[in-house]
Amino acid sequence: MYHVHPGVICHRTKMPGLAREMMVMAYRDRQLTFDDLRGLRAEGYIRDSTLDQKDGFGPAIQRGNEERFAETYGLVLGSRWYTEFSSGRSIEKRLEFQRLLEDAGMDLFDVQLVDHTSRFGRNQAECIRYKEELRLLGKTVVFVSQSIISGSDRDFLAERINETLDEQYSRNLSRYVSAGLYEKAALGHAIGRAPLGYRQEKPTSGRGARIVPDERTMPVLTELLREYALGRYSFRTLALELNGKGHRTASGKPFTESSISTVLNNRFYDGKAVYHRGQPDEVIRAGLHHVPEEVKELWQRCQDVRVERSTPGRHSPPGREQRVYPLTGVLVCDGCGQPFHGITSGSRGRQSPRMTHSWHRCPMRPSSVGAAKVEQEFADQVLACVQLDGDWRQTVLKALANQGPRPDHSLDVKRIESALANLRKQHLWGAIDDGTFKAEHQVLQRQVKSIQPSSPQLMMPNLDRASRLLQDLPALWNHPGVTPAQQRGLAREVFQEVCLREGRLVAVRPRPRYAPLFAYALWRQHVAGGARSS
Repeated sequence: MYHVHPGVICHRTKMPGLAREMMVMAYRDRQLTFDDLRGLRAEGYIRDSTLDQKDGFGPAIQRGNEERFAETYGLVLGSRWYTEFSSGRSIEKRLEFQRLLEDAGMDLFDVQLVDHTSRFGRNQAECIRYKEELRLLGKTVVFVSQSIISGSDRDFLAERINETLDEQYSRNLSRYVSAGLYEKAALGHAIGRAPLGYRQEKPTSGRGARIVPDERTMPVLTELLREYALGRYSFRTLALELNGKGHRTASGKPFTESSISTVLNNRFYDGKAVYHRGQPDEVIRAGLHHVPEEVKELWQRCQDVRVERSTPGRHSPPGREQRVYPLTGVLVCDGCGQPFHGITSGSRGRQSPRMTHSWHRCPMRPSSVGAAKVEQEFADQVLACVQLDGDWRQTVLKALANQGPRPDHSLDVKRIESALANLRKQHLWGAIDDGTFKAEHQVLQRQVKSIQPSSPQLMMPNLDRASRLLQDLPALWNHPGVTPAQQRGLAREVFQEVCLREGRLVAVRPRPRYAPLFAYALWRQHVAGGARSS
């Protein structure tokens, strides 16, 4: 998670050779006008939520306002468009805002366009903190609909007043929504989806649905509470028991540990309604809905069981033995880099262990593969190819010795970065035109890339130990006495990543101590082997 502490300059501002120049530019921004921004690189930020749409801040409106501003004042508008639909009270879940801050640290833009101060956030303390961080990075924030340049002396008062009003609006709205929900619940109307054992019942008028006991699922609820209250089941084993009897959740899905936890954590069954659960302004109301006394008593007994189990020295009931998947921790998706984890699908009689990853943004398909298939492919195509002959030591040590020390280009990098900072200042002051700025900027960027090392130097301690393990690894992996947990330990010892694409292994990334030996094995197989055969 992204954190910046008040009074502490973020690590992103400590850029070699640029910190002093950025400080000078940031303080000079106090006197900036819109015409001073002409020719600078700009990006747009769009934030919306269902509550804010009623205020005329829809995404299309925000984008249109920012595009018109960039066109009017001659900014070079990029195509990133940081867009998200989230509350402005905290950046904790605002991933696009966090990406914006990271990109600012990498100097991917000069000006950040935001339609309105409320789009930047509705928490004044956070807004001030992150605007200051952007200022120290040499970035300018502009609120286009209000004609405000953040941090400028001319707009300081208007900016602070708007920040206060934005946060006050959010606080008032939260209070009004809570009061409306309370009044709705007090009238017996449904708020959200009905929990297990209840259903929504709409009157003939079609308005004001009520939550009433459900004769179909109430027996499932009472059985769940009664069985757990006996203290014989864990969440997992209770879910398996209920599924084995054909019971389903309120949404018609099989029970899981999570669905059991949801029931036992829902104070609805204790006759209470909770608003803003876990938040500083949490509100608990009682007597707003009817719960049978049997359900209340069973739910309370379940809470006693949970307290007893959490007491030191107490043990939870034994659960089903967990399956261990040897490639967990190293198997990743080659497309998005997210890890795979093991699951068991199917009925009790025909279970199918699979490796899956469920990141919703990843387009890679299939998103899961049979665990046995990928483990066998790993043994046949990865472990079996690591073959070392008697010449490995001499060849590897010679290759490492030939690397030699890398030249130190730190002074050259600082010189070029200083030249980049001066170039930006000249462009900002109008001393050079856009075309000259872009051409010289590209030349300097190419110079930086040409002198930076392309890969870190290999440091290989204890090659003998690594070679012995690699030579024994195929036999160890396939030995019947080696458990899946021990196989997982072997995989994590040797590999950082094993990449899967479209259901097949496509690449591996050994740990640094084993990388030269893998490189030698591949060289021997594809280069030296081919030369010898010819």
